[in-house]
Amino acid sequence: MKFGERLAATRKANRLTTQTVAKTSGASRSYITLIETGRRMPGRKLIPKIAKSLGLKSETIIDWYLEDIREKLL
Repeated sequence: MKFGERLAATRKANRLTTQTVAKTSGASRSYITLIETGRRMPGRKLIPKIAKSLGLKSETIIDWYLEDIREKLL
C-alpha cells in the first residue's frame, strides 16, 4: 500500500475527515488530499502534526514514507 493510501485508510478508520486532519495539523484540506492521492509528500515539520491528528507516532508515518520510497526504487 502506498504512503498516501495508508494515511487515507488510517484517517477513515478513525472516522476523520480531511478537513479535520487539516485543521488539527495546520495544513489545508486540499494539501491533505494531495498527500493522500500521492501527488505531494508532507515535509518534516508537517509529519508530526499529521501523526498527532491521526493518533500515531511520527516514526510510524516516517516508516510508511520510507517503505513507499523503497518500493519505488525496487
